[in-house]
Amino acid sequence: MTQRNLFILVLLVLALVSLSACGEKTDTQGINLNLTLLPETVTDSLYVKMKYEFTLSDKFQGFDDNYLLFVHFWRVKNKEMLLLDDHQPEKKLSQWKKGDKISYSRVLFIPRFLDEFDIDFEGYEVIKLSLGLYNPNVEGSKILLFQKSFNVQSASSIAPEVVYDEGWYQSETDLNLKNKDERTWRWTSKKAVCIIENPKKECLLKILGGVDKAKFEDQKVIFKINDKILEEFIPESSKFSKEYVITPGMMGNEDEFRFTIETDKTFIPSALNPEVNDDRELGVQVFFLYFRENVK
Repeated sequence: MTQRNLFILVLLVLALVSLSACGEKTDTQGINLNLTLLPETVTDSLYVKMKYEFTLSDKFQGFDDNYLLFVHFWRVKNKEMLLLDDHQPEKKLSQWKKGDKISYSRVLFIPRFLDEFDIDFEGYEVIKLSLGLYNPNVEGSKILLFQKSFNVQSASSIAPEVVYDEGWYQSETDLNLKNKDERTWRWTSKKAVCIIENPKKECLLKILGGVDKAKFEDQKVIFKINDKILEEFIPESSKFSKEYVITPGMMGNEDEFRFTIETDKTFIPSALNPEVNDDRELGVQVFFLYFRENVK
C-alpha cells in the first residue's frame, strides 16, 4: 500500500469513527424488532395499525422506568415532523428481560397533509419513519431500532369517494379553537346524505360530531346505511364519537350507497338571536367523517 493510499484509509477510518460518535446510537443492545404497518399502501387521512414484535436476546441488559419508545414520522421534503407516538409499551421497559417476546399493536391516524393541486406534487411524498428507545431525562440517550423511508400517496387515489350530497352546509374553520380535531366542521340540516363509493369489502366508519345541548338537551341523532338504521341515540354530552364496522352486506350490491345523518330537532340562529345573520336550519355538527377499508 502506498503512503498516499494509507493516508486516505486513515482519513476514512477517522470519518467513520466521527460519524458513529454523533447522533443516535445504532447498537440495538439485544433488542430485535419486527414492525408491520397495515395497510401496506399508506396514504394520508388514514388510520394505520402498527404491530410491534420485540425479541430480547442474551445481550439484553435492561432499562429503567424512564425509558420510552419513540415513533417519529418525518416529511423528508421539508424536514418537518408529521406525527409522533412516543409511548411506554404495554409491558414497561423496566420489566423486559432476556428471552422475552413482547407483541402489541397501536393505531395512529395519518392526517391529511398532501396538496394534490400543488404544481410540484408528484403523486406522493417521501416519509421517514424512525423508531427506537430514549430516556427523556438524559440527552443523547436515543437508541435507534428501526428506520425506513416510504412513499405516502394521497387518500383520494385509493379511498372510496365520499360525496356530501343533500342537506350539508359548506365547511367552516376556526383555527383558534384549542382542540385541533374540532377546528373544521360541517353543519347538517334536519337530514344530510353522503353518497359513498361501494368498495364491497369490510370498512371502518368513524364520526366525530356534536349537538348544541344548550338548545336541546334531548336531541336525537339517527345514522342510516341506505334505508336501514345503523344507530339512533341521544348524545350524553355536546360532543360524541362513534365507530362502526360496515360489512359488504350492509352496503348492498350497487356501486354506491347512502349514509344518512338525521335529527329530530333543528334550530335557526337568526330566529334565536336577531343580531345574528344566519338563516340556516342547523341540526348536527360533523367535525370528522372517516370511511376506509377496515384494518385488522
